[in-house]
Amino acid sequence: MEGVYKASYVVDPNPDKLSDLQDQVDDVSGIMRQNIDKVLERGEKLDDLIVKTDDLQATADSFQKTSTKIARKMWWKNTKMMVIILVITAIVITLIILFATGVIPT
Repeated sequence: MEGVYKASYVVDPNPDKLSDLQDQVDDVSGIMRQNIDKVLERGEKLDDLIVKTDDLQATADSFQKTSTKIARKMWWKNTKMMVIILVITAIVITLIILFATGVIPT
């Protein structure tokens, strides 16, 4: 028995449908690439925002420490000034009393 093999080809009766389908796949692929690019760009922006947030937090911490230090320094300065004023007032009142009572002759 001798067999003859014939090549059979599948011929699409509607080549337009296949090309339309390929166009749709290409469109979807393009849209997906754009979406991936946007996600990557958004990720980069988020990374920049995180870095800026960290810098802002470090600056805020430094500001907090500096302002606390200055507040303490000013409190001590005000306290010293009040003590000096009280001492001077006490001396003046004492001198007035001593002059008024005649303990210190004029």
